[in-house]
Amino acid sequence: MLTEPSLRGKSYTLSGPESVSFAEQIGHLARATARPIAVNVVTREEWKKEMAQYIPGSFADGLLDWWQSSDGSPVPTTQTVETLTGHPARGFAVWAEDHAAEFQA
Repeated sequence: MLTEPSLRGKSYTLSGPESVSFAEQIGHLARATARPIAVNVVTREEWKKEMAQYIPGSFADGLLDWWQSSDGSPVPTTQTVETLTGHPARGFAVWAEDHAAEFQA
């Protein structure tokens, strides 16, 4: 399906079957690996300092603002994966289980 000429030049919004918050993602990873995952809450300034060598300050502010405004808020989901591939999208929990060994290393 993905090689059909009719699909060329179009934009597609891909999503999983459900909207999952950061906390829910961590929970799925902890269950999949059968290990607790510690979460260290840091301030914006601490995070920006830690990431300064990777992310410019203005970009970090924008990213932090976006995360703060969107985490825990459901996002729209689509059927695009199934439309394009003929198979439904996997949920994050299934993906975490499928890749649990990669998180064990």
